[in-house]
Formats: sequence, C-alpha cells, structure tokens
Amino acid sequence: MIPTQESIISALIIILSFFLVASIIALISENFLKKWIEKSKNRIDEIILPRIKPTLIQILVLIGARFAMNELGLSGWLYNLINSIIVVLIIYVGTIAADLAIEAWTMHVDKKNKSHLAQSILPIFKSIANVLVVIGGLIWILREWNIDVSPFLASLGIAGVIVGFAIQDSLKNIFGGISLILDGTFKIKEKIQLDDGEIGTIEDISIRSTKIKTINNELVTIPNGKLSDMKIKNFAKPTSNIRMLIHFGVAYGTDIKKLRNIVEKLLDSTEGITKDKTASLAVLELGDSSINCEIRFWGSDHTTASDIKTELIEKLYNTLNEEKIEIPFPTRTLYIKK
Repeated sequence: MIPTQESIISALIIILSFFLVASIIALISENFLKKWIEKSKNRIDEIILPRIKPTLIQILVLIGARFAMNELGLSGWLYNLINSIIVVLIIYVGTIAADLAIEAWTMHVDKKNKSHLAQSILPIFKSIANVLVVIGGLIWILREWNIDVSPFLASLGIAGVIVGFAIQDSLKNIFGGISLILDGTFKIKEKIQLDDGEIGTIEDISIRSTKIKTINNELVTIPNGKLSDMKIKNFAKPTSNIRMLIHFGVAYGTDIKKLRNIVEKLLDSTEGITKDKTASLAVLELGDSSINCEIRFWGSDHTTASDIKTELIEKLYNTLNEEKIEIPFPTRTLYIKK
C-alpha cells in the first residue's frame, strides 16, 4: 500500500503531537515535579522520577511512531520491532519501580519492627520481582512477533513443579524465615521460649535457619520452616517487663499482717523490681500443713528476672527465720488401732 499525501501529513501530525506531549512532560517534570519532590518526605519520589523520566518520554515518542505507521498503513517487521522496543522500555521502568517499591516496603517493615532484618531479604524480593517482570515482557514480545508461547508456558510450569518438589524443604525454610522476619516475631538478643520448653537468646536470624543460645551456653540451630510452625513466647514483647511469682507456705498461727509488712519491705529493698506496677502478697489457700501464699511482682528487665527472683527467695527465707515465722513441711499423723 502506497501512503497518500493525506496519510503522510496525518502521520507527521501524530509524531509531532506525541513529541510535543513528551516535551511538555519533560518541562513539567523539570519545574513542578522538582518542587514537589523537595516538599515530599518520600525518598522513593526523589529516586524513581529522575530515573524513569527519560524512558517514559522515549516510550511516548515510540507510541507516536507506531500510531503514525498505522496511519500510513505500514506493518511487518518494523512495526513489530517498534512494539518490541516499547515493551523493553516498559520492562526497564517496571523493574525500577518494583525495586524501589520493594525497598520502601522493607524499610517500612524494619521501621515498624525496629530492626534491620527485612533489609537482609531485600535482594531476594528484588530478584523475584525482576524475573517476573522480565518473563512477562518476553512473553509480550514473542506474541508481538506472532510466536506461540503456550509450549513455553507449559514447559515453564512443569519445570517449576519439578524444581518445587526437589527443593520443597529448602523453600519451606526460606519462606519460614521470610515470615519470621516480616512478622517481627523476635529480634537478635531477645529471649524466647519454644513450645517444647527450651529457653534461649536469639543469636542470629538467616533466611534458612535461626540460631539460639540456651541458658546452658549451647548453640541450637533450628530450620526456619520448623520454627515458623512453633508456638513461641517472646519475653521481650510487648515490653521488657516480666511478671514473677514466688510460692511459699507459713505455719498456722502466723500473723498475716506482720507477714505482709515483711514482704512489702523486701520488695521495696530489692533492685530490679518495677515500683510503678502492683506488687503484693496473696493468701491462696489454707492447706493441709500450711497457709499457702504467693508473692506477685514485676521485674523491670526479663534478662535479670532469674537473678532477682533468686535474690528475693533468699531474702524471704532468711527474714522469716529471723522473725521466727515457721515454714512448715508436710506432716501426717497416723492413728494405729490396737
């Protein structure tokens, strides 16, 4: 088909129009967007707009060229080539946008969890996003050249299933680590208790496993896939304060008012006990051999809770002995019938 004079003029008008629109966008971005970025507190705006601006202008010009070719009735390999170049530029913009969006998201997660763990998985998310964008763009380009992508997609799906089965344990650990990091379940140096009763301090968190140092100074490595399925008690959350209980018994005939005064003095004189939270002595029951009591108090830091509790128990025992308050042991009287 030979282009007519009218179609050539229309094509030129289309190209000039798109070029004019691209120039206006460039002008706006240089003046107004620059001021907007300066006022914006979002670091992503400052990074992404200058990087993708030239590419967006190129995309607009190429789209104008494609419309001009339609007006001239041209098609074939040149038309497909222009479409392919447009797709490549869109892929470039998509990868930049995905990278910066993921970076902003991980920064938000770290700020929320008050850690830097999400930044450690940033390369994984960026790689996954880039691969997905590139694969989508390649499929788009192949379709522009009228190439059937169904066999490729089928092969890709089968290969994904095979690889998934082959490395399912590793994938479980990786996604378990990602979920632990994003959920903010715990951080390094925090004290936790696992559902099997094991207590320890978090030493390291990686994508595949988590290392915990027990109270016996043993380093335990647990796969994240297994750890993510456990019930975990974190002593550092929601605050570092921890509630402690001490059970003991005194003999019948003990002056409870005197006992309460003794306990209050012990609580006031012990360092590490939170004074702004209620600490008290509770009489639980009249047992078979003793009046069973319980001291309830809060420690200011879970890392020193065991030492505080041990110190308070020693003080309580010594003070009760000094005050001649008996701590009975279980007794039983037997009557023998002759």
